[in-house]
Amino acid sequence: MRKKILFVCIENACRSQLAEAICNNLFSDQLIAYSAGSNPGTEVNPKAIKSLKSIGIIHRGENESISEFLDMELDYVVGMGCGDKCPIIPGSKILNWDIPDPKQYAQKDFNKIRDLIKNKIISEFIRS
Repeated sequence: MRKKILFVCIENACRSQLAEAICNNLFSDQLIAYSAGSNPGTEVNPKAIKSLKSIGIIHRGENESISEFLDMELDYVVGMGCGDKCPIIPGSKILNWDIPDPKQYAQKDFNKIRDLIKNKIISEFIRS
């Protein structure tokens, strides 16, 4: 049975989008991922789209609000380190990851954050 995960960040534009896309494209046999924000932006950060594309992932994510997921059954809710408080969703385990916000980073450093997120996903959900 695949684990259902909600990745949470304030704008739902960078880190949470990266995590959602990596899960759903590289680990879809084991994970179903969603992403949302408490104050969603108007678009996914273009650097995130470019970073994902460079590892073969075409992502057309949308900025979603946390409120859209409050009644969903989830196994995990993961805060991405943005200081935003994760919603309490009964039955889900809350994890807080300390992932730096890459939105002001050069693309090369942005890609390092993408790889950090991928490695966190592997260590937390794939190897467990």
